[in-house]
This record gives sequence, C-alpha cells and structure tokens, in this order.
Amino acid sequence: MDAFAAALNEVLTDTYHNILRVEEEALRKNGRIHLSIKEMHLIEAVGKGENQGRTVSEIAAAMNITRPTATVAINKLEKRGYLEKQPGDEDGRTVRVTLTKSGKRIDHFHRLYHSSMVAKIVEDLTEVEKDSLFQGIRKLNEFLKKSLGEKK
Repeated sequence: MDAFAAALNEVLTDTYHNILRVEEEALRKNGRIHLSIKEMHLIEAVGKGENQGRTVSEIAAAMNITRPTATVAINKLEKRGYLEKQPGDEDGRTVRVTLTKSGKRIDHFHRLYHSSMVAKIVEDLTEVEKDSLFQGIRKLNEFLKKSLGEKK
C-alpha cells in the first residue's frame, strides 16, 4: 500500500468511528433521549416511510439486518411508545410500522442533528471544496454499493 492509500485508509476508518462516536455523544448529552444509535437509526428508517410507514422487511433491508432482528427491535420500540404496528393489507398478513408522536419527535431531533452537523462541516469550505467533497463521497458510496452487489 502506498503512502496515499495508507493515509486514506486511516482517515476513512477514523472518520467512520468518529461519526458514530459523535452521534452517541449527542444522544448522551441530550439526557431526555434514552436510545442507542441502532434504535435511533431504526426510528429513522421507519420515518422514511412517512405516514404510510414501512413493512418489517423494508425496515430490515434499509438497515441491512435480518427480518427477525428487525422484529425484535421493532417490538421493543413499540413497547416503549416510539412505534406502532398496523395491518397493511386486507388479509392482515402484512404489518406496517409507523412512528408514534414520540417517535416523530425523536426522528425530527435526529434529522435536525444531521442538518446541523452537515452545516458545520461545510461552513468554512469553498464551493470547489464542497463539490470535491461531495463527488469524492459519492464515488466512495458507489464503490461500496457495487462491492455489496447493489445498483447505483
């Protein structure tokens, strides 16, 4: 591995871990939110389904977890009042998961947190730097998706 590749590897690994640590720290500092990062991201995945909600399979796929793992997490968050399940079709075999009022507040907080984080990251960047950062991360994401066998 050449010097650039080694440095890039180190900064990517460090960045990944720091993003998770910063999110965990923001949750811890809030004091009123007693959720793990994984629980927060599950609520976010449900919130992306907006008012119609999402099926357990859709949530599992979005989070790259198994359906049984998603079911356990959903049931836990339902008991805590963040999610609710509703029949999704005429015969009741499909269940749609939606956010409760509390779940919507948490999802809103998480979205605001991400908006604030992005704003702070780019506040001192020039337009050229913003474009370069965006293009680099987009290409990284395309590579990762391709490596996972996903389409662009």
